[in-house]
Order: sequence, then C-alpha cells, then structure tokens
Amino acid sequence: MDNLGLGTANIKHTPRGIDVNSGLRTSNQKVYAIGDCAGGLQFTHVAGYHAGIVIRSALFRLPAKADHRAVPWVTYTDPELAQVGLTETQARERHGGSIRVLSGPYEDNDRARVQRMTKGLVKAIVSKNGIILGCGIAGPQAGELIQVWVLAMSQGLKIGSIASMVAPYPTLGEVSKRAAGSFYTTSLFSERTRKVVRFLSRFG
Repeated sequence: MDNLGLGTANIKHTPRGIDVNSGLRTSNQKVYAIGDCAGGLQFTHVAGYHAGIVIRSALFRLPAKADHRAVPWVTYTDPELAQVGLTETQARERHGGSIRVLSGPYEDNDRARVQRMTKGLVKAIVSKNGIILGCGIAGPQAGELIQVWVLAMSQGLKIGSIASMVAPYPTLGEVSKRAAGSFYTTSLFSERTRKVVRFLSRFG
C-alpha cells in the first residue's frame, strides 16, 4: 500500500490494512477496499465475497454489508481442516454452559468405511434451542463437507434443517446429517417420549 497515495486521498489505514466500514467503504466515501488490503480474513474466497458486496453497492446502489460470521477457512493438510463460526472454546467463552456439542465420526459413515478413510470428525456447536454457532471438521474432504454448515449459518437455519435434509446414500456428507441428528437423541429416547409413545399405542 506504500505507493498508493492513501494519505493524499484521505484514506485511513494502519499497518494491518485499510480501514473500512461494514459496506467496505474507506474513510473516503468514493473509495472501497476489498480483500487482503482491507485486513481481516486473508482468503481468496473472502476477496470474491467482498467483490460481490461492492458490485451491489457501487453499481446497482443496493444496500449491502459484509457479514463475516459465516466465512469458512480450510487448511489443506492431511488431515484436511475446515472451520466456520465459533470453535467450542470460543463458544464456551461467549455462552458458558448453554451450548451443545454434536459430533459425527467418519468411522460411523458407510462411504468412509468403504473408501477406508474413517479417521475424521465433524463437530458442530449449537445453542440449546438449535442455533448453529459453528462447525469444525477434521478429515478427508473437510473443505467440501463444511459447505452445508456455511449455508445453514449464512441463512440463519437451525440444526433441524440439516438433521431433516434427505442426504443421498452412501455419501460422506451423511456424516453431517448424523451429527445434526444427534441434537435430538436425548429427547427422542427420554422417559417423557416413551410415555407419549405408550399412550398413543393404546389407540392402535
């Protein structure tokens, strides 16, 4: 940024990047800054997301703001790592004990067994009323599997939306559905549920 003449254009910046508001405008309202130069998340897909925000705002004059709460990151190692939203540690710091930690081991997935890639885990963090706070995945194709969680979080869907989706069998994606479904395990097998079932069975 050294040779951009930011001071001449009255654009505020720090060594971390150019200061922008939620609409990605700089202190000079005629200038936007996106991607790495705006600081924050240093990902190619974030720069692409920022570009869409600016196009809506600058070209079509539509209200548009960047929301980074559901931006995923992926580390292409072995095992592959993917994350969106809060980690378990971050969620406990913000919400204390009012969270649920759901998990879906790869070893319980038929496709993973067939392809001999059973070392992996999907871990979702949700509130007690089913709001998805974050998801972390370690294992093969983690970057692909995280996408359904990104969609759910960006659209404000609750955990039931993933638990109730029809996933093709056999696919590795079923591991996310299984993790989401575990949110209901306790209530499904509770004594209260058993009493309701016994009562309804009396009517044939």
